[in-house]
Amino acid sequence: MPMTDPLTLRLPSWLCQSFDLARVIANEHRAIGRSLGACHYDRFDMRSHERAFVKILLSRRRNLWLFRANQRKFCGDFIAVDMSSSRRARRRAVVMELKTGDRLVIGGARLQCANHRAAVAELVDRDVLDAESPVELLYGGETAVLSHLGA
Repeated sequence: MPMTDPLTLRLPSWLCQSFDLARVIANEHRAIGRSLGACHYDRFDMRSHERAFVKILLSRRRNLWLFRANQRKFCGDFIAVDMSSSRRARRRAVVMELKTGDRLVIGGARLQCANHRAAVAELVDRDVLDAESPVELLYGGETAVLSHLGA
């Protein structure tokens, strides 16, 4: 039975120093027992402005776990989960679609995030979130999104 592509990839805080996405993918597969064949680098690769966004967010908001969304599955660009609470149902998730220079828009359905619920469900299956956890959709430029997240 072939494995489907994962929808999320956790981005650890050490990416602030060494942006080695291939290492992140390999570590993720070992940690959750996925076959390396199921995940391809190009599904989670980032442009330079996205890498800068990741570095800023991870360095300024240590309570957030940041996940890269699979870029071929229309789940948004990133999902941030506030890990401040030990209770999964109280953790808040923010699905983000970055649009350089755009003003911040909260909520609304757009094609780029059409499958965000499936990505959130994957995080529920991995015990990061609860099915009742609040989820917010954000669209906008990196600066606007960082400001909204308090970074």
